[in-house]
Amino acid sequence: MHSLFRCRVLTGLTVLLGSLSASAAVAQELYSLETTCRSAGTTHSCNVVASNVDDTTEYVHTFGSKTVSYRVIDDPYVRIEGRASNTKPWSSVKNAVIDFKKEELCFNSGAFCVKNPKYLADVLVGSGDAMQGRTKVGMVFAANGRVDIACFDNGCNRLKEAIGK
Repeated sequence: MHSLFRCRVLTGLTVLLGSLSASAAVAQELYSLETTCRSAGTTHSCNVVASNVDDTTEYVHTFGSKTVSYRVIDDPYVRIEGRASNTKPWSSVKNAVIDFKKEELCFNSGAFCVKNPKYLADVLVGSGDAMQGRTKVGMVFAANGRVDIACFDNGCNRLKEAIGK
């Protein structure tokens, strides 16, 4: 029973991160979205373009003259990398939190957040029983980018408190 639950949770997290397994030799646009992004505490109108690029799914967020990108890699294990501009190198994300009530996905302790209500609603529906009724899902990544800790709902608040002590 425990391994079945673990399998469902890991499957749900993979779906949550949008890791599509299709491989492409060139970028294949999946969708484009006009929404809001928050960076350095300031909210901006932004455009998000999601694309399959080789064996990753990349999310390019453009607001003003800035571009922030994240990519989800699922082989050999799920991990997320980000970069502050196209000229910067990719680096592992330290943590990610999805707040379903706020309809927002945040990286690196809220350093960058994006609002995507339709996508997150689809994620909840598509993830099956593992995520039903959840309000928040969080992950902390190890130095190699692999999920080190996952939390749900109030457990994410408790984890944040414990880290702060």
